[in-house]
Amino acid sequence: MESVEKKTKNNNPGPCVEKKCSFCCDSVKVNRFFLEDEIPVDENGNKIWKERSELLIPEDEIDITRLKSYDCLNLDKSTGKCRDYEKRPPICKRCGCIKKNLKESIDEQHRKFTNKKFIVIKT
Repeated sequence: MESVEKKTKNNNPGPCVEKKCSFCCDSVKVNRFFLEDEIPVDENGNKIWKERSELLIPEDEIDITRLKSYDCLNLDKSTGKCRDYEKRPPICKRCGCIKKNLKESIDEQHRKFTNKKFIVIKT
């Protein structure tokens, strides 16, 4: 079995599978200026993200960041896993909580990322 570090380097920018984590997917969080035509689609051309009626503000970036929030139709809420992980869209493959240039371990980076708190504003 490959190590988390090797998978992170070659393929996956985060330890999602190993840690059974769906923080990035539940809900999907993108910049508020994210364009609608960039929402991933399935093989039939249907959008796989459904916009929530809320704006998220990270408590540690209260003056600078606003995020749109989406439900991903490929996320199995009961397991926290992607129903189409191997064929997930490029935006999902790029999403992650690990930065290679930090001195913190993968576990520490993951813990900080997933403990992020948000203020929710209904729109």
